[in-house]
Amino acid sequence: MRMPRKPPTLSKIVEKFPSGRLMEIFDLKEVGATKKYLHWDKLIHLSPPAGLSHEEWWLVLKFGRGQLLKEIPLQDKEGKHFNFMIPDSILEQLHNIDLGAGGHIGVPEPITNPDTRDQYFVSSLIEEAITSSQLEGATTTRKVAKEMIRAGRPARDRSERMILNNFLTMQRIGNLKQNPLTQELIFEIHRLVTHETWSGDEAAGRFRRPDEPIVIGNEENEIFHTPPKAEELE
Repeated sequence: MRMPRKPPTLSKIVEKFPSGRLMEIFDLKEVGATKKYLHWDKLIHLSPPAGLSHEEWWLVLKFGRGQLLKEIPLQDKEGKHFNFMIPDSILEQLHNIDLGAGGHIGVPEPITNPDTRDQYFVSSLIEEAITSSQLEGATTTRKVAKEMIRAGRPARDRSERMILNNFLTMQRIGNLKQNPLTQELIFEIHRLVTHETWSGDEAAGRFRRPDEPIVIGNEENEIFHTPPKAEELE
């Protein structure tokens, strides 16, 4: 795993061109448009439209996106407001959902049937617990995981423990869904999910302390994310 390459700043791109070239580039903004919302890390591997370099293509895209940005109150750690936009591709998909869902939204029969509803619910929880844990690194097969949960046997290793924790936690959340989402409830969920899956059980169910810095990275010491300071968490 590696960090996506950071794009060049727009100011540095603009500095490279005479003003006349900038006007030419912006006249090509329709040519530079893409159906997908591309990040710089993907864009540099594609062929730019005729008449544009990769940096010029990026400048056109960013200029077009900037006109559609909406600011939200949430700020990053540098105090800058987050922005978002809804590209045309998302609007198209939402429109297709509206068209396709009209008059066709229904509930599967196993959910409405009292004789199969509980079985359907438990099966859904099992599938979700397995899939979520596998995304987090669990290596147990679906067959073994299902057997463990249905037989009610204890977990035999960390991977099985992750899956069992997820399953038990989702069951617990089903009973808590009407409760206010308090700090203590979040801590309880944290304790349930992490039970016996890591060496830091004493840190479960609480905020980390200032003497417990965390950095998210890889084996090459490349930093992906530095979380907020412990003092800011509450």
